[in-house]
Amino acid sequence: MRMSLELEKRILHRAVSKAKRLGKPFSVAIVDDRGWLVALHRMDGAPAPTAEIARDKAWTAAAFRVPTTEVGRFGDPRQPGFGLHPHDWNDRLSTLPGGLPIEVEGEVIGAVGVSGGTAEEDLAICRAVLQEVGSRS
Repeated sequence: MRMSLELEKRILHRAVSKAKRLGKPFSVAIVDDRGWLVALHRMDGAPAPTAEIARDKAWTAAAFRVPTTEVGRFGDPRQPGFGLHPHDWNDRLSTLPGGLPIEVEGEVIGAVGVSGGTAEEDLAICRAVLQEVGSRS
């Protein structure tokens, strides 16, 4: 399976539906397997920065092929030269919760990033997206 317009629409619909149940406006970003933005939706009322944060979370999850919260394991900021900081990588790197790779049939086909709520709420929306596509991530 590859990322397609039909799949992106399903993902966005599921994410927005979950966000509405949580009662808050969120931003949702979807990227392909290389981290290129394929869809971005900022719900009415979501703060403007949430759109960029969601995009960064999605990019990070696709680039590293792990949840954003696990990216820190690739570096230890306590050790000189081994930390992962945006100025060492690029301005998209995020270790904030709310970015998950979308894996279908053993292949990462993209990632989703969500911003606008607590860490738990952002992750709840990401997990709803993964259920929609049958992802194991």
